[in-house]
Amino acid sequence: MTILKKAAAVLTAAGLAAACVACDSNTRFALTIDGYEVPAGVYIYFVNSAYNTGLSQLGEEQPDLDTTDVKAVKAASLEGVSFTDWVKNKATEMCTDFVTTEKKFDELGLSLDAMTKSYVDSMTEYYWAQSKTIYERNGISEESFAKIVTSDYKSNLIFEHFYGVGGEEGVTEDELYDYFKENNIRCQYVAVDLKDGEGNLLKADGKEKMMDMLEGYQDRVEDAYDNGGVGAVMTEMSYVQEDYNYYVTSVSQEAAGVTGEALATTTARTTPASTTTAATSTAASGAETTTETVSTEEENGTTAASGDSSTTTTTTTTTTAAASDAESETETTTNPYALERTITVVHKEDYEDEADIVYNPCESVYNKLLEITESDYGKPFIVEDDEKYYLVVRYDIEERMTAEDLWSENAVSSTSYSKYSKDFDDKMDEWANAMSVQRNDAAYKRYDPFKLDFTADTQAAQN
Repeated sequence: MTILKKAAAVLTAAGLAAACVACDSNTRFALTIDGYEVPAGVYIYFVNSAYNTGLSQLGEEQPDLDTTDVKAVKAASLEGVSFTDWVKNKATEMCTDFVTTEKKFDELGLSLDAMTKSYVDSMTEYYWAQSKTIYERNGISEESFAKIVTSDYKSNLIFEHFYGVGGEEGVTEDELYDYFKENNIRCQYVAVDLKDGEGNLLKADGKEKMMDMLEGYQDRVEDAYDNGGVGAVMTEMSYVQEDYNYYVTSVSQEAAGVTGEALATTTARTTPASTTTAATSTAASGAETTTETVSTEEENGTTAASGDSSTTTTTTTTTTAAASDAESETETTTNPYALERTITVVHKEDYEDEADIVYNPCESVYNKLLEITESDYGKPFIVEDDEKYYLVVRYDIEERMTAEDLWSENAVSSTSYSKYSKDFDDKMDEWANAMSVQRNDAAYKRYDPFKLDFTADTQAAQN
């Protein structure tokens, strides 16, 4: 596994706090890996990371164990060894990955460009300022910390060397394009809640009412498809979402005793897919001015997992001035893709336990979207789940795969990582396993994880 995967979470943690003093000469280096002397500060950093990882694993495997009880944790075993040895072994593994990255980066003749160096320096400065006292108290210098931060970026460059477009492994953009298209689902859905205001599931008659509402929505979207195709469906789905939001707000306000004019005011609807153009004449002499303002209005929260939505409105004002006359135009349009979702296809073989899979927004909708073939793109389908009913539509993702939209430069890079990260991890493991490792017993004894203080009280005091 890469340093990026194993240590990134620690950058923002304040979990290392305590009592070891500055390193003396015989413990200045914790271990030597293929001739590379690993600074004690780097090792201590990974001891902290390994301790937190092990503590989490203990909690999952031994739920009856009180992981806040230091004595109990120290007496525990993990994967057949004492917890102390497990942490030391894991920290050694992380150090080996760190050295593998350092040595391979140099071997390949890679370098960080000026922009990346500047960014790394800024990241180091920011995170160091957050935890300087904690790190220094434990023998971690800013120099050691900077090496760890920089290692993540070196790892990324090594990955790009092998699996970037045109890299050593022969990856092409066409190959990544096809992978993205096959492993992402472009869709829209409206979720109808089956719970009342107190969080209780509706009775049969209540569910029937919600289904009637959803079937009415489905009829509207089907009519839009028949009369205007996919473009009309996207617009109508926006209206459906708006109408459902209006319904939910109305019910809530009525339950709260809001009636009449107040109810109409608080539940007034907008037009999510409207386009408004206004033109006026002005007297001016001079130049052309263009101003663009983008605002986002969130409704019912922000997470796709719960079927919530957001509407993005773009206002563009263009003023063109002639010598004696000018025309000012203001155009307001709504992003046609504001309510769309892009859902990644799940590969179950990548999971040791299928219970770890999180489906978005739920497994029932995900499975239905997988079933929808190209001939049914743009057509609405109803999906019944335990706590919600959904109206779902799948679209052709390739229509949005342009450099200005879904197939940006960043998307190409992230697709490469999605496709080849496991292969890269295998390479890293192969290189790391070939490394010779010599532990400095004095350093391992001195920087024993239980000579550090990981208690919540100390963390809170430092925060």
